[in-house]
Amino acid sequence: MGKKNNIDAEQLSRKGKRGNHPFALLGTQFEAVDKKTVKHHVTMLIIATIIMKFVVVFFTTEVFGSFIDYFDIGVYLNSAAPLLQGQVPYINYQFEYPILLFIPILLAFIPAVLTQNAMVFALSFQILMVLCDILIALCVYLIGLRIWSEKIAFLGGLLYATAFSTAYFVLTKSDAFPTCILMVALLFTIYGMNTKGYVFATLGFFTKIFPVVALPFMVLYNAKSTSLKTELISAGKIFLLFCILLLLPFALINPDVIRTYLFATGGSLGVYVNTATFTIYSFLHDVLHLGISPTTVSMVMYALMGITLLLLLYFAYAESEKNPKNLIKLVLCAIFCLVFFTKFHSPQYLVWFTPFLALLVADDIVKIVLFYVTQIFAYVEFPLMFGKYYVNLNYINPVGTSDWYLTLGFFTLEYIAFFILLYFIIRPKEGMINWMKFFFQTLTLKKE
Repeated sequence: MGKKNNIDAEQLSRKGKRGNHPFALLGTQFEAVDKKTVKHHVTMLIIATIIMKFVVVFFTTEVFGSFIDYFDIGVYLNSAAPLLQGQVPYINYQFEYPILLFIPILLAFIPAVLTQNAMVFALSFQILMVLCDILIALCVYLIGLRIWSEKIAFLGGLLYATAFSTAYFVLTKSDAFPTCILMVALLFTIYGMNTKGYVFATLGFFTKIFPVVALPFMVLYNAKSTSLKTELISAGKIFLLFCILLLLPFALINPDVIRTYLFATGGSLGVYVNTATFTIYSFLHDVLHLGISPTTVSMVMYALMGITLLLLLYFAYAESEKNPKNLIKLVLCAIFCLVFFTKFHSPQYLVWFTPFLALLVADDIVKIVLFYVTQIFAYVEFPLMFGKYYVNLNYINPVGTSDWYLTLGFFTLEYIAFFILLYFIIRPKEGMINWMKFFFQTLTLKKE
């Protein structure tokens, strides 16, 4: 016995000298993962994320002769400028985003004011978004450690870091910021820190609304180990508190500020042509010559959105055990549902769900190939096709021309590619579709 103990002590000593101590995070220790490996993976992900931004800029401008879109960054700069005259957003002038989006805007605005240079604002804002993107990649990796082996978790992080279309939008839009907050919320949730998860999911609502779609799924996930009532009260208190602090003061002065927090508002605008709604309408109206309006198709799509979200909530409720992978799948499907069924579509919405795709495809080469196929489609859509084949509200070429059919065919194939990828992610052997079969079988038995 003594000899064996001496041998064990010697082995542990050698392990410590090599720095192979088990990795621990947020109270969770991974016996099969050592700190040195994690440190190496984190370094590689940071480097890959940064390098990909330079690669995207080079290929976009030099190889494809396209452009880096600074329009939104200009909007952010213009939204901060009135602050210098003492004006207050929502009260003295319109600001179309939730209030916490001012955090990265102001951080980038300070050096721009000091240097009196608009390009400094653009560069500062891009740096902030890249930092958010690095944190997203790290969250993908750290969440992956709870789902996969360390190698697959690292591959998931690397897939996100090298998602080139997403990288383009990180440099040109603000969506990396709310997506980063959402990923941190899910990281805390999956590592058992429920309250912090609710806080960050709620904060996400005050950056760009969509992160809050994860909140009910987080509540149902946490309720597996406590109770639904407990989690509803906990999440509800946090959400109400932030509404009182961040929304109520503005709403009391200007009630119209509430509209800022409603997803896909702006009913006066038409249906965007890069949406699934317009694609379906084009086939029905322009190819099959059916007398149907875009508004009618849009209403049906929103109804389907509501039905789909309710089904997803049912699947989350019906699941008997806490399963981090299924939580990620449910949030992915919910966010994709928002993007697919709405009549508004900005190409940067891709950023919202790319981390979930990267996390869930890393275990299978077919899914990895499909992942990059969808990235190609998204990159061709914007910036390569924009302004040449379509703008927000119409195709460039007249109905029935070859280029019109090319544009319609492209968007059709793009959405098909995403649905094929989603199918491979949630196919029956992974469990999600089995829930659907169980649900409908239960309904049939009840009718009988």
